[in-house]
Amino acid sequence: MNILSFLFGARIKPKRQSNSLSAVGDELESLQAHYDEHIEPLTRKFENRRVACLKNLRQRIYMSIVIFTIFLFVVFIFVSRQRVDLPWFLSLLPLIPLVWWSYRPVMRYRSDVKEQVFPRIFRYFGDDFIFSSTHRMSISELKRSKLLPGYEDAHFEDYVQGTYKGVGIAINELKLTKEVRRDKRNETKTVFSGVMVQLGCHKSFSGHTVVVRNRGSLINFLSDSFKRLSRVKLEDPRFEKLFDVFSSDQVEARYLLTVAFMERLQELANCFSGQFQCAFYEDKLLIMLASRENRFELGSIFNGATFEYEFSQINREMKQLFAMIEVLKLDEYTGL
Repeated sequence: MNILSFLFGARIKPKRQSNSLSAVGDELESLQAHYDEHIEPLTRKFENRRVACLKNLRQRIYMSIVIFTIFLFVVFIFVSRQRVDLPWFLSLLPLIPLVWWSYRPVMRYRSDVKEQVFPRIFRYFGDDFIFSSTHRMSISELKRSKLLPGYEDAHFEDYVQGTYKGVGIAINELKLTKEVRRDKRNETKTVFSGVMVQLGCHKSFSGHTVVVRNRGSLINFLSDSFKRLSRVKLEDPRFEKLFDVFSSDQVEARYLLTVAFMERLQELANCFSGQFQCAFYEDKLLIMLASRENRFELGSIFNGATFEYEFSQINREMKQLFAMIEVLKLDEYTGL
């Protein structure tokens, strides 16, 4: 169903999709078994809610159109009779609350799916996995990594926590913003948008080592974040073209960032279009992945509430993370 057919009278009815779980062999059987036991029992309930939500959405859109038309008519009469000039954008102000009011049933539906369905999806990866829209990482702990850029406001979304092969995992979407002065007015600038991935390491770090994108040696050297750290020269010139490394312990930094490990980092950087930074500190590895995409999101409300697409998408994303743990050998007690 497209938006035009939705608005102009297409019948809204329950809709089932063909099986869209994406995997092969034994993994598909495992996905299907978990889906049948934990997720499928919720689909009928949420399919009925999805249909009711769409009907409510269409009714509210119709009412909003009528309200906005009446508002424009009143403004036109007022301006004509009073012969005053009003800025054109004032006539559009009611659109903001009307759009919010119209879309509110969809927001509630999406929120309920995340609260009730997504935790069941994530339990596929382990009984200790949790998903929450309200949990958040400690911003003070993230600051201590020395990776965060200068910001004024932090907004967290969608938190995941669990373990894989004994490695503790925490994932949190994060958006950092600050106010900047531009053209004689203040604007909100996004300085980071993406995912923070915190991984436990089976090793104690005596120092603090950060790997950051190469912004130019002088810029990074003068950065306040790295004033207590010293520049580390490494053996791989290809790596140094992409990243700058700073550490409080030169010996440990060279031990951690071996040629083999740097090659793994380069591979990961290529997977994420180079938007990749990390820090070894306080017995953990923090990975900062810049991305414009929202992770762990619900598919289109115009599709049936089978949640097969969401399950498959989350499985693909988590497999990438598990592969990262294996590539970096974080589950091993000796060497990285």
